[in-house]
Amino acid sequence: MQTSSPPRSLSPNALRVRAVLYAWDPIGVHDIGAGWPEDEYDDLIVPVLAALADGTSVEQLAADLHAVVESDYGIPSPHGCHAAARELLSLPLTDA
Repeated sequence: MQTSSPPRSLSPNALRVRAVLYAWDPIGVHDIGAGWPEDEYDDLIVPVLAALADGTSVEQLAADLHAVVESDYGIPSPHGCHAAARELLSLPLTDA
């Protein structure tokens, strides 16, 4: 998984993925306080949606999230990758 440019407008599926990533907050921007950008993790939306469409497993998605947060965000051993992967895989995605 690689980060990508976020879509200009977000589909309902992308908004659902964004909400999970925002709640997970692997780099800890919540600690900054109010006012941090809600699009902080939007570069993960497209690759996550692609992985979900490809039928990824919890283990694979967690490993991909771990790798991308470590390499692209510079956070060693990010916490919560499995929980985030489970949540992402449980999202009610539509075909739209």
